[in-house]
Amino acid sequence: MKGRQRYVVDGDGWDDAEIVEACRLVLGAVQATATEYETDIPIDDADWPVEVAVAAEVLRGVAKRVEKGGYAQTGIRRGGDEIWSAFVTFAPWAYDATVWGDAGELVSLADEGQSIAVRLDGAQVEAVGRVIGAARLVPEKEWRAVRRRRRKERRGSGGGGLTDVGG
Repeated sequence: MKGRQRYVVDGDGWDDAEIVEACRLVLGAVQATATEYETDIPIDDADWPVEVAVAAEVLRGVAKRVEKGGYAQTGIRRGGDEIWSAFVTFAPWAYDATVWGDAGELVSLADEGQSIAVRLDGAQVEAVGRVIGAARLVPEKEWRAVRRRRRKERRGSGGGGLTDVGG
């Protein structure tokens, strides 16, 4: 494969722990080519595991912007083993986390890991495919068709639709 291609990580059916693990595995797989990264740090969440709360505080300590309520943004960071480690630990809980390499964006995580998009070259596709499963790595061009098909299937099974809960 020549150049980089965009993929979506298909987390359909994953529970929260599997989403966290997938985010961390993807970040680990691109670490060697990562040059910059950024994340937001939402206001403390009492449900965060201890290591995530600790990582959030490390990131808040280097944040370029911290609002009065506690919401913070790291700004673009380079290197730093402790900061990168905190980033990898915390990124699955962020609303937005991004990693760049020399050729541009590598990983984009959104909505607490609910959306994982990657831009990879051939070797990285193999590395990421090994850690999360090659079938979970869907080319972006095919992703919309996959989502449409799933929506149709869910509608056909009577599930997944909005219902009127008011009276």
